[in-house]
Amino acid sequence: MRRSFVRLVVGSVVASWAVGFVVIYSYARSRSWTDEHARRDGVFLVHEELDQEPAPNRAGRLRELQQHFSVDFALITIDELERRIGRRAGPGERIARRVSGREAWYFLVFEDGQGALAAGPVDPVNPEGVLPVGLIFAIVCIPAIIGLLALRVEQRLRKVERASEALAVGKFSARVDDQGGPSDELAATFNAMAERIEYLIRSREELVQAVSHELGSPLSRLRFHIELLSGVSDEDRDERLSAMTRDLDALDELVAELLCYVQTDELELERVEFNPIRGLTDLAELARLEAPDDREIDVDFVLPDNATVLADQRLFLRAIENLLRNAVRHADGRVQVVLTDDEKHVRLSIHDDGPGIPDELRDRATTPFVRLDADRSRTTGGVGLGLAIVSRIMDRHGGRLEIGDSPLGGAKVATLWPKQT
Repeated sequence: MRRSFVRLVVGSVVASWAVGFVVIYSYARSRSWTDEHARRDGVFLVHEELDQEPAPNRAGRLRELQQHFSVDFALITIDELERRIGRRAGPGERIARRVSGREAWYFLVFEDGQGALAAGPVDPVNPEGVLPVGLIFAIVCIPAIIGLLALRVEQRLRKVERASEALAVGKFSARVDDQGGPSDELAATFNAMAERIEYLIRSREELVQAVSHELGSPLSRLRFHIELLSGVSDEDRDERLSAMTRDLDALDELVAELLCYVQTDELELERVEFNPIRGLTDLAELARLEAPDDREIDVDFVLPDNATVLADQRLFLRAIENLLRNAVRHADGRVQVVLTDDEKHVRLSIHDDGPGIPDELRDRATTPFVRLDADRSRTTGGVGLGLAIVSRIMDRHGGRLEIGDSPLGGAKVATLWPKQT
């Protein structure tokens, strides 16, 4: 493909030059013929005008006419004319003599035989008849410039080709050297694609490793309990069945969270503008049901009545559900939902009065299967995908997730939803 591209460029440049030189030659020839006849006709017009004047008045009339022509005119005697042409000349005779190259003199005898009009030297190709310099530049230089630009593009394509070949064999870190400028838009697009592919591959690898670990623990416990079921008392059997049920619930939650995590990138967004208040209050009631048995969690709201959000409603509610469940699980007694907005974003913040998230752990909070402390463990539930899912949902919407300290004393997790797509 690269060789064909080079052949096409070289052929186009050569063809452009050939056509250009033909145009130059044809233009010059046509203008030369036209100018020569136009000048000759001008000489004849001046002669006819002077021929109508009496001989004494011809010099004055010629001075007036000379101002309108670029050819030099002169009145000469018959003797001078015959000396210059080397023979006798009669009244009304018109004589042309080429003196050097393309220059010529015209001699026109007046009808009354009293002198003649001399015009010359006449150059049939005057400066106005030559092909304009700008056109010569366009015909000769522009193909060369096009050729150089095409070669630069070919070099960029070669780099993209090499990077594509590296990507195809699994070298996902391959990039095209992007030096900036309009000609490197292809390189920038390729690099963005390569970064996306590398991110997806790395995410899948991390996910597979994490899943294998997360599935291993409940499966091992289930196998252990099943092996111990035989030969135990009814009381022990009930206890082990309850433990197995908890492990099955954990597996069920893990599978559901995994599906949500994977499908977040694959779902097609259906952005609509809606009032989130009803959905938020319903989610809060459901989340309170997951509070630890030893705590009573109050959820209060700070929401304007006319609040609206532009988002995919399914993903929006899923993100807020995850945040509310996390907050309720780790709060000591209070959770607060606050919605505010500015010119660019709608900010929905979830506050709790729990232990909070330490600064040094906040960067890892959205990593799949990461549990930030001992409280965020089996005792409070969760599989470590809640914030990871929220982070992906925010990325899909072009928003962001912020983690900080709440005035209530615990964690504040804020989602910023863009007002425009």
